Amino acid sequence: MKKKIALLTVVLIVAMVVLGGSMTAYAGHQCSVTVIIGDVNLDGSVDSIDLALLYNTTYYAVPLPNRLQYIAADVNYDSSCTMLDFYMLEDYLLGRISSFPAGQTYTVYYGDLNGDQLVTTTDQSLLSDYLLGRINLTFRQYVSADVNGDGTVDGIDLAIITAYINGQIQHFPVCPQS
Repeated sequence: MKKKIALLTVVLIVAMVVLGGSMTAYAGHQCSVTVIIGDVNLDGSVDSIDLALLYNTTYYAVPLPNRLQYIAADVNYDSSCTMLDFYMLEDYLLGRISSFPAGQTYTVYYGDLNGDQLVTTTDQSLLSDYLLGRINLTFRQYVSADVNGDGTVDGIDLAIITAYINGQIQHFPVCPQS
């Protein structure tokens, strides 16, 4: 724990010295990705392949390779992938239900951990608390926090979010430039 705190402190100090000192909110947000709920393999349609993938994940604990897939698989919107999601997806495919509690799509706004569609010091604080082991992130928050797109949430992501908030960068590495 002390090593994590020391590392986080060093990363924050370096980010503040190199990128600027103030921690003001930067409201402009243009980086997002939208996932179709139920489309576990992320191919653009909800079908039996998605059901098979969800079954393997929930019953056999076969991990999904992309965290966006967990968002798509959580059809009942309870922040977990369980057999309840499998049965609900099955009911959807068999026509027993026509929609999911999670809705049709979910949009991930990179850097936005609290879901307000802005990247602010609140998001920075949540990420800091996660890195210090004080809180856990949902998979939605985890995907949002991975702003460099390397599949890991760490001090580098915190430094990038800090730079974004301070106006030092205009987009995250995970986002295509327009």
